[in-house]
Amino acid sequence: MGLDSVELLMSVEDKFGIQIEDSETEKIYTVQNFVDSVYDKIITDPNEKCLTQIVFYKIRKAFQNLKLTDKEIKPERKISELLTQTKLKEKWYLLKTEIELELPEMVALDFNPNLGSHVKIFGIKTIKRTTPVSSGTIRDLIDWTIALNQEKLIHIENVTSKYEVERIIIGIINRNMGIPISEIKLEHSITNDLGID
Repeated sequence: MGLDSVELLMSVEDKFGIQIEDSETEKIYTVQNFVDSVYDKIITDPNEKCLTQIVFYKIRKAFQNLKLTDKEIKPERKISELLTQTKLKEKWYLLKTEIELELPEMVALDFNPNLGSHVKIFGIKTIKRTTPVSSGTIRDLIDWTIALNQEKLIHIENVTSKYEVERIIIGIINRNMGIPISEIKLEHSITNDLGID
């Protein structure tokens, strides 16, 4: 386990007030494994509130203020279908202001889809560009928003579900490791896909 992995592990243990034994950390390969390990050690407090629904209503209201109808604002719709490239930066800022929560940062491909998906260095080595946020769906945006704002939206003493554990861990990975929120998936290998040694 490398230094980055140890730092990530310690941050998660501190956040949840738990300890993950060395023998168990050796079995954590994916983000989902990490979530499962933490979830097995905490007590959840299920309640009637649905965090995804609350955030969806905030996002839907913000899109309505951009003159979109309820019929257009569905969880499976792509963000790019709702927000055209014209004034994308301005509309994204208005959304962020309206919902009063942090949103994922737009990337170069959001503003110019004609850019190559890789950047060549000296014509040889390529670096993969960050996937455009606007290629995600409203459902993705809800998940990303909850993870980015997990400290504000999820009370660690009253975690209600495994979903909330997922959002907290993804939020910690984003903040501590600097990996864009839209690039962190539960099935990702912590080392191979996310590059955390």
